[in-house]
Amino acid sequence: MSRDDVTDGPARPDWRRPALRVGLEVALVALVATYLSIRISSPLVAALVVVAAIVGSVALLFRTLDRQAYAWVRYASKRAQQSQREQKREREQRRKQQRQAQQRQQRAESDSDG
Repeated sequence: MSRDDVTDGPARPDWRRPALRVGLEVALVALVATYLSIRISSPLVAALVVVAAIVGSVALLFRTLDRQAYAWVRYASKRAQQSQREQKREREQRRKQQRQAQQRQQRAESDSDG
């Protein structure tokens, strides 16, 4: 899953698909660790397998959290850029209307003078 897979473009980032995926990955790690710890006769090696499984699960969770946070930051950035473009467009329209009003006023004044 790439960083772009977390969202579907300009829409809000979806958390369900990444949550399902990380849940399945953690479950797989837990099942493999359980199977290995049952088959291993040495308690020390079994403990190491369990610790490795916990560390791996936490790493998977943090990786998914990082991707989700990145998707939300990108979403917020795009929304801010869009909002700034709209505000700029509105300012330009107001300036244009003001200029047109001033020109009409000047024409009206020159017509009344002449």
